[in-house]
Amino acid sequence: MFTAHANQLHAAEVLPGFEDINRYWDHSIGLITAKIAPGEYYVTRHDERITTVLGSCISACIRDPQTGIGGMNHFLLPTDPLNDSDSSISEASRYGSFAMEHLINDIIKHGARREDLEIKLFGGGRILAGMTDVGNRNIAFVREYMITEALSVQARDLGGTHPRKVNYHPST
Repeated sequence: MFTAHANQLHAAEVLPGFEDINRYWDHSIGLITAKIAPGEYYVTRHDERITTVLGSCISACIRDPQTGIGGMNHFLLPTDPLNDSDSSISEASRYGSFAMEHLINDIIKHGARREDLEIKLFGGGRILAGMTDVGNRNIAFVREYMITEALSVQARDLGGTHPRKVNYHPST
């Protein structure tokens, strides 16, 4: 049985650049699942699930329903306070301004059309009372980004005081 799942994991080849993302066979749903951490993003053209857990962070789930290509990011802060142009992609993807560009560009690079993108946004909670409201800053950033880039949001679950677990199926 393990060999069958290993073969299924291998059959859905990971797109170039995403080989280091944690992917595993989830027995409960019978699908490959890519688990992304803060500062990561993942794009696929296969029937996979992408999952993450959010507090004040934001995840954008973006797909082209015509091609089934889609992905998810997980960013911690709206922008890089140091505006460090020498940051590596993984470090830069911690910031919404970079994370959104990387995700959208990779989805388009693999065959999606910008005008067909379906976007869903999650996160931005204020989990710890008494701390600065990073979640609210992330929400303000992502809303402004959507307006600036003329992108339409189909669904959102932003703000509040609770964490979220996001399970995204880009193919459906």
